Amino acid sequence: MSESDLSGDQSEEDFLLNVDTTSEADDEDATDTQLSPLGLIVELSWQAIAKRRDFRTLPRGPKMAVIVQVPTDSWIDPVHSYVHENDGELLIIDGKANKRDWRSVEALILDALDQGRTVCGIAANPDAQLPALLRSAADLVLTLPAPTPELMRRAIRLHTGRSAPKLSAIDIAGLDLMDLAAALRPSATPKACAARLRTASAARSVTTTDDRTPLLADLAGYGAARDWCLATLADIEAVRAGTLSAGELESALFYGPPGTGKTTLARSLAKSAHLPLIQTSVSAWFQTNSGHLGDVLQQVSDVFARARASAPSILFLDELDALPDRATLDSRNRDWWTSVITGLLLHIDACRTDRRGVILLAATNHAKHIDRALLRPGRFDRQFRIDPPDAAGLAGILRTHLGPDLPGADLIALARLMPGRTGADVTGIVREARRIARSHNRTLTEADLRATIMPPDPRPIAELRHVAIHEAGHAVVAHLLGYSVESVTIRGDGNSGGWTDVRLPAVSDRILIEGRVKVLLAGRAANTLFGAPPDTGATADLAEATRLLAAARLTFGLADSLVVRASPDQLLDLVARDRSLADAIGQELNRLMISTKKLVAENRRAIEKVANALLERSVLDGEELIKVLGKNERAVPAGLHDLQP
Repeated sequence: MSESDLSGDQSEEDFLLNVDTTSEADDEDATDTQLSPLGLIVELSWQAIAKRRDFRTLPRGPKMAVIVQVPTDSWIDPVHSYVHENDGELLIIDGKANKRDWRSVEALILDALDQGRTVCGIAANPDAQLPALLRSAADLVLTLPAPTPELMRRAIRLHTGRSAPKLSAIDIAGLDLMDLAAALRPSATPKACAARLRTASAARSVTTTDDRTPLLADLAGYGAARDWCLATLADIEAVRAGTLSAGELESALFYGPPGTGKTTLARSLAKSAHLPLIQTSVSAWFQTNSGHLGDVLQQVSDVFARARASAPSILFLDELDALPDRATLDSRNRDWWTSVITGLLLHIDACRTDRRGVILLAATNHAKHIDRALLRPGRFDRQFRIDPPDAAGLAGILRTHLGPDLPGADLIALARLMPGRTGADVTGIVREARRIARSHNRTLTEADLRATIMPPDPRPIAELRHVAIHEAGHAVVAHLLGYSVESVTIRGDGNSGGWTDVRLPAVSDRILIEGRVKVLLAGRAANTLFGAPPDTGATADLAEATRLLAAARLTFGLADSLVVRASPDQLLDLVARDRSLADAIGQELNRLMISTKKLVAENRRAIEKVANALLERSVLDGEELIKVLGKNERAVPAGLHDLQP
């Protein structure tokens, strides 16, 4: 490096512009077209720093300390080589050194500065990858921007010597430096280079441009989560218009049962906003490479780096519950997981404060398993539960998957046959119905859908009638006690011969809890009323009834003591170990069963009507149940507080 001195403080312009430069040639003329694709992209990116010249125009001044922040770790080696080739006298410290003890390196930095040499640190995350001395002594911090579509278009033009097609942000979404360079092949045409970029982007991220994900405006259901996405879509447009800072964009966690469309909602937001979607599964971080801690942390770093490099973008973390809640771990496991979760938290915090416009979304089936630190405001600002859609929502999902087929079909009627089904279920149903039609060499019919939704039940009629009476008992007693019955069915689901979906109040008192227990006991009470002996079909009902009564005593403070002795998921174990507690709850169950049997006997005709309707239709929604019962089938007042246990 030259020993000539510069007087006064040195600015970014001094650092990047040669004061003796006389040439006013275009940037493309100043670029070495003989560079490799990797070197070409690095040089063009360097030129993009405030639209200045390349590193060869560094001022020759003593004792400068410079930090160059690169987009991702994969840039460190190429930028290191680029800087070294342009000035071999520099002392370069790069983030790949990964030092725990920087004392020897800091001594070298002091010696270099004392000798009048420039020291250059190169890192994707300077705070974590460079020594504190260099960070505190830095005279200049430069941020090397991630390549834009226009920059890559220039790179293709310089590499091929021919005009390049236009590129969009989605065409290079999720691509790191090596991916970009790999698209520029010897003797390739500009069109071929652009096509490779698009193919690589599709492999690295979910671009949602050509897939069949519906737009937000066409999505059915989702409730408050969809409303938030629509508001976020408006915020994105405001950011584009310059009336809102990208730092004001919120993040969100979607949670709920499997198959309810959490991923579809994230994809729909990305497609509607015309933003690249970088999608990853947390569980996949532990399946790649060796699964060692360092590999996992590198996986986390890489995905966040891709999202920042593609900004503005959406980063979607699926299966967030693959990370355990540290509060539930023993000390042996907590130490290992703390490193992983802390690393993720640091990346989330950096992403949220980056201001480049990365919208962070996550999904989980089990929100209660999420580490509390992840849900702190400023990380995931909002949390939305996504439940299975209602009949209208299912009909909308059916229409989305059917497209223009079956324009006159009564989709609401079909949807009422699918209570509790999810968007994923509907996808499978439509796919199977189309397969049936193809196997008969004809177009899809409504009968194909109905046959897929309601396949023949192989159980004997006596078993079906037993199940119908059981579920009718639940549904009728729930209706009599003032609960809203969403649906009742005798369609088998796993180990359950049928089920009744009852909307429960958010907050319960002692009388409400006992009402819920009566609903649970009503299935067995109805079976015995119609002559069947007690059997194993009510096991799950009895377990939940026992848990509710135990919760009233041991968790909710609704009995003799206000002491909380157990969390809701520990109650049955505690009952099994405490004989006196089990005896007390047994007495309560017997008392409530007597009351329930009386209510069931008084409404035998209503139960029989509902059971017959279930045998005929298999499924009844809330409206159909009320029609079957008629207006005069409420034997007790609707208000539960009027009931006496």
